[in-house]
Amino acid sequence: MVKGIKNIFRRHWLLYWLCGIAVLIASFTGVWLANREKAPMAAVNIPDPPVLVAPIPKKDSIATASKAKLAPTNTSIAKSEKKKKRKISSKVLIPAIPDTLPYIEFNAAMLQALFEQANYLYRKDVPERGASGITKTEMLQTVERLQGMQLLDPSALLTSFDFYRVNTDIKSDRVRMTGYYTPLIKASRTQTAEHPIPMLRRPESDVPSPAAIEAGALNGRGLDLAWISSKKELSNAQLQGSCLIEFPDGKRQHLGFGGSKKGDGGTYVFFTKVDEQVLGCGFFPLTAGYSVAVDLKYIPIGATLLAELPDLDAAGRQKGYKYRIIFAQDRGGAIQTTKRMDLYCGVGHKGLLEARKINRFGRLWVLLPK
Repeated sequence: MVKGIKNIFRRHWLLYWLCGIAVLIASFTGVWLANREKAPMAAVNIPDPPVLVAPIPKKDSIATASKAKLAPTNTSIAKSEKKKKRKISSKVLIPAIPDTLPYIEFNAAMLQALFEQANYLYRKDVPERGASGITKTEMLQTVERLQGMQLLDPSALLTSFDFYRVNTDIKSDRVRMTGYYTPLIKASRTQTAEHPIPMLRRPESDVPSPAAIEAGALNGRGLDLAWISSKKELSNAQLQGSCLIEFPDGKRQHLGFGGSKKGDGGTYVFFTKVDEQVLGCGFFPLTAGYSVAVDLKYIPIGATLLAELPDLDAAGRQKGYKYRIIFAQDRGGAIQTTKRMDLYCGVGHKGLLEARKINRFGRLWVLLPK
């Protein structure tokens, strides 16, 4: 019997071995499940796969999405660039980056001139398009970009603005740089032996010739604003375009450009009372060293320029150039074409001394936003 049992065991040993393995696996499985319920595994953050298809827009965004333009083809890019090309006079403004672009620091005077420029360009009565095709929007954007800077380094200038050299038909497009100032003149409110020369405002009608005015044709018509001591003082005030008169009691009055009359005897310049500050073209205060008079047929009031100014030593010899951002804020009877510009230098004797330092050639570039 024992032998029979052994024979059965030999035949079925594999079966028993498999059964043992199954019992062992079942035991381990039970233990693992029990431990899993007691201490759950820590969560692992697995990144979501990238979205390969564009999400479906919401209903309220479909209308907006339908208005979006497709990416332009090479042909449409060319057409778009062609449309954006500025319509400015190529006879006056030549696209050209200055060969020297130094760092330009802001100072109180420049900030004041920049402030006045912005105030003027925000006015509704400023024409939308000025001389040489320069627009009001472009001039305003230029000023706004400058207001957002603190130090004008070459890279900032190149990335923010397009440069247009002012064409003058002189070698290397040079411009004659001169200076003007506001004379301070002793005056009287009435005619006296010491003050026999009148400073006149322009009559509304029946304006005689300059020669007739000099001969006294407007005397007695109540047009006198003040009386001064000499014709030389009058001529200088007319040349500068404005003056500051001081009465015996110490009170002062600014007289600005009040129109002119051409004819027999040349040109006679009239005056008009203006605010206590010196006004360029009667629009806004001038800033010494930063306001420039230009010919309005070529450069509009409100334009911003980079000037290459002659740098003189104490003896008046030119030692090089200095660069400055300046602003077109005035006009002058002696400023004709683009071959000359007049930089405002201040009031009285100090302004005169500064103006005398400027009488050389330099270059000008108009700045417009990229």
